[in-house]
Amino acid sequence: MLNEHTIPPIDSMPDVFRIVSTSCVPMQYGKGVSYRVELYHDKAQLTVTFNRSQPDIRLRADMLVSVRWKLPALMIKGALQISRLVLLEHPVKGVNPFETVPPRWVKDRSLVSKARKLVDTLPDNLRQLICAIFWDGVRFRLFCDRPASMRDHHASRNGNLRHTVEVGEMVRLLASRYPQANLGISLAAALLHDAGKAAEYDTWGNGNWCMTDRGKLVGHRHTVLEWIAVAMAKNRVNLSERHHLSLLHALTAAPNAEWLGIRSPVTPEATLLSMADRLSGESALTAELASRAGGWGGRHPHRKGKPFTLPAEDFS
Repeated sequence: MLNEHTIPPIDSMPDVFRIVSTSCVPMQYGKGVSYRVELYHDKAQLTVTFNRSQPDIRLRADMLVSVRWKLPALMIKGALQISRLVLLEHPVKGVNPFETVPPRWVKDRSLVSKARKLVDTLPDNLRQLICAIFWDGVRFRLFCDRPASMRDHHASRNGNLRHTVEVGEMVRLLASRYPQANLGISLAAALLHDAGKAAEYDTWGNGNWCMTDRGKLVGHRHTVLEWIAVAMAKNRVNLSERHHLSLLHALTAAPNAEWLGIRSPVTPEATLLSMADRLSGESALTAELASRAGGWGGRHPHRKGKPFTLPAEDFS
């Protein structure tokens, strides 16, 4: 907790913060409003205060902002006094959105760290694309929060993020034995393959999940294609036609679905994603259903049979 004795040097502060919460009240004397805003970055968490002549409805929770500091730095009732906050509507080069995931979004900080490292390993143009898609604060929060399915694998809060990280790490591992695959495209596909589920699922009574209208009418595969197109147009992402097509193919291909008009995986990148995606889902369900004592585990309504595993101690 910051106080007048622990104010860090301003030049050591991050360039970008996530708004966690904000309050705006009329000033006690004169016209205008007084803001009190809680900000988060992995390197610094602070509460700031500043005054404006009128409210700014764009400054709300989940948005990314930069701080205009006021010197000398002063504390007012536990909040650092600043000049103002500037909303960042476009990605800032070198800023990884996963550096700004508040603990109230995701308690498992190792999971967030793994996601940040996956983004950091991407080539510059693909990192720019990923950051542009996840720059939307509400979209990014829902991506981190939502499940990967409603009643199948990773069907819990933060399940989509956990599944995405597992798929990304498996893709990276499998790619070491598949040199024909472009690792950058494969990782970008892993990070985006279920991103559209941020707009596909919602909460519905008693913590259960339901499908949104967009989920019912459009689906996450088409949603992410829309986001990619908008991000590339708005941010001038420099992606060659071959790389663009390979990424789109990986995101839309699926085995044994030709009768639906869906292409089968025919590129190494699509093959890697398909294998890693399936493995992550099967591993999660097996962990949920398997008996620690070994033998036949529990039954799942989406699976024909029970998993048979060896006793857990055989793997220690």
